[in-house]
Amino acid sequence: MNLFVARLNSSTTTKDLQKLFSHYGLVTTVKVILDHVTGQSKCYGFVEMPNNHEAHEALKELDETPFQENIITVRESQSVDGHSMPGRLRYQVRNSTTSSRKSNNNEFNHSPYSINKTPREDNSLRNFGYRGSGFRSFR
Repeated sequence: MNLFVARLNSSTTTKDLQKLFSHYGLVTTVKVILDHVTGQSKCYGFVEMPNNHEAHEALKELDETPFQENIITVRESQSVDGHSMPGRLRYQVRNSTTSSRKSNNNEFNHSPYSINKTPREDNSLRNFGYRGSGFRSFR
């Protein structure tokens, strides 16, 4: 079972979480989520425990308890299609399954991440925000 642990202290490490949850049973993986730009903790993480009974016991005992000067929250991690995964991955899975819209009028998806862009759309995105270089309609 994958557990979500929130409101961690910014100095909490994976070893700290491993030690805390190992009192309740076997812990297979522990991950404290870090900001990939700054390298600082985002103050939440995930703990995976293979035995559901032990995981439920840890959840019940550790939810709303003090840990390293913060009161932590422990929840069962939300799952998509029966598989537990962190929020960022859920977001990527949902977005990868959506397809871009294309109609019979050669109307393209106006998302900046669209693969099928006309030269006019590509130019409008590149020049956006600069005085005198905005997109003009040719209709």
